Amino acid sequence: MKKRVFFLLLAAMMMPLAMNAQYNASIHIDSTVNACVSYTWSVNGVTYTTSGVHTVTVNDTLYILDLTINPVYNETITTPIQGGCTYTWGDSVFTTSGAHTQTFQSIAGCDSTVTITLALATAASKTYDVTACESYIWKGDTLTSSCNIFITDTTNPQCDSLLNLNLTIINPVQKSYDSVITACERTRFRWSATSSWITVTQDGYTITSEAYSQTSAATRAIFHPRTVEQCFDSTVTIQFNINSNSVTNIVEKACDSYILNVNGTDYEYTYSKLDTISGLKAANGCDSLIILNLTINRTPDVFITGDLRVAPGSDATLKANSNQNVSFLWSNGSTNETITLTNIQGNTDVWLTGKNNSTDCENTAHVTVMANLAIDGTNDEILQLYPNPTTAQVNINCSEPLKSVSVFNLMGQQIINAGTANVVDLGNLSNGSYVVRIEMQNGTVATRTVILSK
Repeated sequence: MKKRVFFLLLAAMMMPLAMNAQYNASIHIDSTVNACVSYTWSVNGVTYTTSGVHTVTVNDTLYILDLTINPVYNETITTPIQGGCTYTWGDSVFTTSGAHTQTFQSIAGCDSTVTITLALATAASKTYDVTACESYIWKGDTLTSSCNIFITDTTNPQCDSLLNLNLTIINPVQKSYDSVITACERTRFRWSATSSWITVTQDGYTITSEAYSQTSAATRAIFHPRTVEQCFDSTVTIQFNINSNSVTNIVEKACDSYILNVNGTDYEYTYSKLDTISGLKAANGCDSLIILNLTINRTPDVFITGDLRVAPGSDATLKANSNQNVSFLWSNGSTNETITLTNIQGNTDVWLTGKNNSTDCENTAHVTVMANLAIDGTNDEILQLYPNPTTAQVNINCSEPLKSVSVFNLMGQQIINAGTANVVDLGNLSNGSYVVRIEMQNGTVATRTVILSK
């Protein structure tokens, strides 16, 4: 269109020149022309094969042609197209293999050709020789006897095929399967992965022995699979022999702690508990359950007070103490709460056993009555130790400066050297009686018996 306008303007500009040269000249402009492959201009009889603007003057008349030449396409598809018995392409249906050409119009209205290669199937006949057990399903029909069938396969109406079934049916042979299964209580059983579970036993610990029978294709597939050589009908019977699970009840009482050994594993308890230990196996391979009813009682605290330091040849009176209701037994055989030892000449060991009257838990205390330590005369106005008894720390209140503080057990062994501290920590020692020796800067030595009860 731009070319056409350009030449119109060019013609208008040249008009005066033409009029000067030829006074009778005129201008004639043809319409725009679209052609396929080529165009023959009737004005001059020339055939054009390319687009462009053409001019010619005939009898003093200027003719202008704005021409567009559109191409024609010829396409060949070399890859064979696989099809059934027929192939529909455009408005045509092809039933033979090979090259086929169709003519179409391009977008510009020019004829174009496309060539394709078809590879089509052909109608055929096929024979099936089948041997089946009891029945056979063919083309949606269940066949139960031997036969020879011819049918036409009309799946594709343009390419019918003849199908021949040569069928031999074998009648099944009865076959049974008997099995005895030994199982534990609460065992579940099912014939296959898709069948329902069967409860073999009753609830609780009731032992049952029952037989279960089943005849089905699913069971046959497991125990008697059918093949051409083996055509079976099946009856399966399973007898269950049930072993009982084991339950052991243990009722125990212990003092402070209790250890239960199960199959080499220790279970330790430090408090009363009703416990169930599961996951065990009995001798018959079934579950074993242990139910423990345990009562833990606390061991009583037993300690001795009284004359733990005496002068040689003196008597010592000792008293039994406990935090529970206990019966006492001294090492000299006395069961009284208080005993008196006479004519103490040296260190004398004394034991006391306290046994709880209700739980039978017992504990033993030991002291050494010492006759070889000087009895000081330091009164409580000068020296006080508190609290006594104590649960851990002992405070020393002395009006004189301290030189050394040490702690002895009742066997006379020094176990703590506290230096000049006025607070002594006995928290790491066991319950009992201890002697605290205090030496002052003025040379005075004092001893006090302290009872530790945590």
